[in-house]
Amino acid sequence: MFQKKQIVFLVLIFFVPHVLSWGFVGHEITAAIGQQFLSPKVYKKVLELLPEEAHGNLSFIAAWADQAKFTPEYNFTAPMHYFDTSPLTDNPPSYCSVDWVPGKVEFDVITAIHNYSNRLDPNSDLSFLSRSEALKFLVHFLGDLHQPLHITSKDKGGNGIPVTFEGHNTNLHSVWDTSIIYKRIREFNENSTFDHNLPENDNRLNSSAPLSEGPFYDLYLNYIIGLMRTTWRNELSSWTVCNEDLKLSHEHPSSDPNKFHFSSANESSNYFLLSMNQEISFSAACPEYWVIPVNKLNCQIVFKYDPESDLSTGEYYERIVNEKIIEKLLAVAAELNIIFINYFVAMLNTILKLKL
Repeated sequence: MFQKKQIVFLVLIFFVPHVLSWGFVGHEITAAIGQQFLSPKVYKKVLELLPEEAHGNLSFIAAWADQAKFTPEYNFTAPMHYFDTSPLTDNPPSYCSVDWVPGKVEFDVITAIHNYSNRLDPNSDLSFLSRSEALKFLVHFLGDLHQPLHITSKDKGGNGIPVTFEGHNTNLHSVWDTSIIYKRIREFNENSTFDHNLPENDNRLNSSAPLSEGPFYDLYLNYIIGLMRTTWRNELSSWTVCNEDLKLSHEHPSSDPNKFHFSSANESSNYFLLSMNQEISFSAACPEYWVIPVNKLNCQIVFKYDPESDLSTGEYYERIVNEKIIEKLLAVAAELNIIFINYFVAMLNTILKLKL
């Protein structure tokens, strides 16, 4: 029989709020956003699950799943990080669509989210470690779902498209994974010495310092949190809706018709307000609906680039900044993670009571 300390130790490698594929910094930012909105009760439990060197930051362990897919034990998870669209129905920027059929493909990000959320079912006979592993992958794939180039097969998700960003030769996928985020961070921290060419194992990309001490992305992090509490406050409830009417809304009163917006046709005026002492109940995952506005971004902006231009300047980049595209994608993924973290901790409490 597990003792409490044994259970806590074992969960350390499983409790990983993580967003791929945003590059390592994007993973940390989303984990840190989620941490800021956990209730004090839940955060106290999370502290027990973190290693001492994390200094209480979920961001410290934000990249486990991205590393695991390269190991023999978990290499089967590699196809779960994206969704292969059909060129007959998805060919951005001409037309975008996600044609997902349950059971048609064994491994893809939508199927993976369904499978791993089902494994969290309190009524299942799975072990504690199996449930913990399910959460580890679930929050990871929720992040994948919010990187537009993981939701299209066009030119290998943009990997096959050479572009220039800040004078460097790269590809469209990498621009959306990391380059834009790094540039945004520097713009919020003019005195930052951060170099966007740093390897991902550089210490500045893996800060374990408490958030109060200000990691190099702290200003950018606070900016996104501020948007969630103000500009997007009335949208938050719609981001997690499981509804067939979920679509890219052109009717939201505060949105330009071409702007990125998650909405449901059946939105209620009784909005969910995100606060530090929130209580969130778990609901069934519906990634096939959550993915729709993300996929549409490929037609709206991602593939609408000038191949002769530097994508870090001009209309392309300015639209991403003005419409807060990257910030909203990170925020939506963080919001979904918050729900599953709360649910997991509630389940953990139940398991501990049963085993002690």
